[in-house]
Order: sequence, then C-alpha cells, then structure tokens
Amino acid sequence: MRALVLATCFGMPLWFSQLQAATPTNYKVRDSKPMKDALIQMVSFDGIVDLDQRTITKINTALIAASASFAKEAKECSAAAQGHPWGYELTLEKVLLSKKYLSVVFAKSTVCAGSPDIEKEARVFSLPNGNLVSARALFKQIFPAAKLVIGVSPNKELIRLDDEMAETMIDDSKEVLKVYDKRCDFFLKNTSYRIWMDGKNVILFPEFIQPESFCQKEYLIQPAG
Repeated sequence: MRALVLATCFGMPLWFSQLQAATPTNYKVRDSKPMKDALIQMVSFDGIVDLDQRTITKINTALIAASASFAKEAKECSAAAQGHPWGYELTLEKVLLSKKYLSVVFAKSTVCAGSPDIEKEARVFSLPNGNLVSARALFKQIFPAAKLVIGVSPNKELIRLDDEMAETMIDDSKEVLKVYDKRCDFFLKNTSYRIWMDGKNVILFPEFIQPESFCQKEYLIQPAG
C-alpha cells in the first residue's frame, strides 16, 4: 500500500485544487493494492460543512465497505482471468456536494476474462444524516412519479429508464450539456445507468458498450421546477 496521496502538492492541499470554489469538504485519498495488477483508491472525509463528526464517521464507514466490495470484485476479476493478463483500477474522479446529497464518484477500468470494461462507480449519501442512498432510491426521491424498468440487473447501483425518462434525459443533455448523437438513441434507451447528483441535476453514466465509445459519456436529467 502506498503512502497517503493527499495532504499536499507543492504546499496546496489536493482537495483545495479540486474543490476550491464548489465543495466545502476536506478529504483524503490513498492508494490500496489488494493484489497484483489491482489499484483501488480509498477515500475518507476529515470534514464536511454543517455535518458533525458522527455523521462523517458514518459516511467514512460506508466508503470503507465500498472499498472492500471493490477489492472483492478485483479478486473475482483475477480469478476470471485464469492466469491470463488482467487488471483492475478504480480511482477517485470527483466529490460533489449539493443541498441534499454528497456524491463520491470513481472511474473504473478493468480487464477481466479478456474483456476490457470502462465504468464509473458512485456512492451517494443523504444529507444531513449521512445515510447511503441506492441508485433506485435516489432516482425515486428526485422523480417520485417516474417509472423505472424493473428486474433488469441484480446490481442495485444500476437503474434502467423507461422510454419517457430516456427521452427526457436525451433532451435535457442536448440542451444543457450539448451532448447529442442520433446514433446513440437506441443504446441510451436500452442500457442501464449509474447515477449521482451534481447540484440539483441527476447525472447518468451508461453501462459499458465498448472501449472509447462515443455514446458512453455523462448525461443528465433536470428535475422540474
């Protein structure tokens, strides 16, 4: 395990350069190598504005559990390789604080059983209590009347949109993010998503389709009102 990756970079805290104007949080990142060819970055918070230490400890405990689940995935990835080259890398991408939620987003790149995979993983916490919020629960909290396709994946961190919400996502992303490619419509209406919060918007990242796919990027849905 390498030394702590945070604290200072030329005298400036890592979190300051990442979050100086947007997110009043203070966190540490360290690299864990649970086995050969695996790298998992672990995140812990020292401070989050308006939250007491008990709540911060609850969030850190959930992030430790997430790291353990990623290490389990890496072990399964190694086993699936059956002696062939493999790799598992999960690194912190961003921390986002909104009025009601804290989102911790990781970038994940793996090669398991010869298959390359590019994903993102998110852990979202409800504020101010620090409870972990599943992807389905988060979506229903923001869009209580919306429908989700049921039973498409055993992974509770994935959701599948119905046609109406998929169309809303495509329209909102086209308007706000200027993200639109007609060739992606079928894929976006038939894939599953990992989600988190950025401000008041729900951010959606589609499941892997192929390396460097032009359809695999962040999309959003704007809540009404």
